[in-house]
Amino acid sequence: MCRAEAHQLYCRKPIFDALGVQLFAVLHEHIESEVKNFWPRYWGGVVLLDRGRDFYKALGGGKLLKEKFLSGFLLNPRALSNYKRAKDMQIEYNFKGEGEIKGGLYIVGSGKSGIAYQFIERNFGDWAPLAEVIEICTQMQIF
Repeated sequence: MCRAEAHQLYCRKPIFDALGVQLFAVLHEHIESEVKNFWPRYWGGVVLLDRGRDFYKALGGGKLLKEKFLSGFLLNPRALSNYKRAKDMQIEYNFKGEGEIKGGLYIVGSGKSGIAYQFIERNFGDWAPLAEVIEICTQMQIF
């Protein structure tokens, strides 16, 4: 499902470019075939590998946010709804790789301004609200 979120975010790249916002995708593992399938098909920009999973640990307050496949996905109506949304977008999906780590999104300001926005995936397949992300990026340009 991260492919679907990445795709819907990257499709708005011209908006982010106009706001002077750089986009980065952060991966927590490297499976060559999966990276080649992800980039540039679903994300055409910079892709970073977080070997220590520090980005993901930061989202979890120092620990990885993990949930088992059965409880976090199969028995979770919200996660199943998110899966259906991604599937309806006709985005290819698979269950390759480590699938228990949850992700999220940071908007980081320039200089020492720090984190302007944080979104944490609570249910597998949760997406940061796009309108909210664009609004935060727009507000950052005012200051």
